[in-house]
Amino acid sequence: MQPKMQASTAANYLNISLQAVHKNIKTNNLEVHKGQNKVYFYHNTSRQLFKHNIKPKCFTWQNLKGGVGKTNLSFSTAMRLVSYGLKVAVIDLDQQGNFTQACQIDASDSPVLFDIISQNIDIEKCMVNVIDGLDILPSRIENALLDNLFAINGLPVDRELKKRIHPLFGNYDVIFIDCPPSLGSSVCAAALCADHIIVPTDPEMFSLSGLKITLSEIGRNVAERYDVNIPVKIILNKFDARTALSHEVLSTLYSDPNYKDKLFKSFVRINQQFPNCISKGTTLFDTMKPCTAKEDIDLLTREIIDLCRSN
Repeated sequence: MQPKMQASTAANYLNISLQAVHKNIKTNNLEVHKGQNKVYFYHNTSRQLFKHNIKPKCFTWQNLKGGVGKTNLSFSTAMRLVSYGLKVAVIDLDQQGNFTQACQIDASDSPVLFDIISQNIDIEKCMVNVIDGLDILPSRIENALLDNLFAINGLPVDRELKKRIHPLFGNYDVIFIDCPPSLGSSVCAAALCADHIIVPTDPEMFSLSGLKITLSEIGRNVAERYDVNIPVKIILNKFDARTALSHEVLSTLYSDPNYKDKLFKSFVRINQQFPNCISKGTTLFDTMKPCTAKEDIDLLTREIIDLCRSN
């Protein structure tokens, strides 16, 4: 896995000419590569080129309804953030470990969040490097016991996970927490660590009811109980322009006062490239071949970077 950043994309993002990008690269003696008559580079060069002025932020990805493509989205977005030069930490909270598997990490001998809390282990020492710019705290089935661990030991939901994640802000620009489709104590604790909660949804049967329940539970179990206001962002995934249902759901999201102000400006179209890349152990951005999946994830990533600039 080596997500690439094309010089032309960098020029577009920085709102400067391609020649100015090349001049910057040459002046600072940055490492670049050439292929298919295009100039591209990786995380370390991007970090020096973009010089992001952002405040480290934590994002949880969650939805009570499974099958909405949460891990595909969070994985692809994390990799795109890396190619933009940001340092990303991922905490895989889902006992299924899909994000861990997508990163080609074997979690059998690695501490997971359950071990960190139950054995009081330093989380910084447990992060596993995936590629330059991306580290992960893996997950395995033991994380299914996290809610019991909170209950049996009377752990403070609003403080236990937050105090363990806090040290990561000194080393990373963005922290992603990939949550299971539930809202138990552990997911509630993750939400209370977040600067933004990202809720993917899809244009399938019961998707809007699942979204409604998710937002209601976040409001009741997180916002009201702990007197906090954590911004929620909704991203529509698997949009298929060929189906009436996709257009109907999109229209509903834009017109409903409960959703419209929470929506990302972008949405993600259905594309087989998402599961194909993960099954091959690659990312969307390992190649320079254009596709709609890349376009959509790039736009979503830019919105997330903008959120990191906000107060």
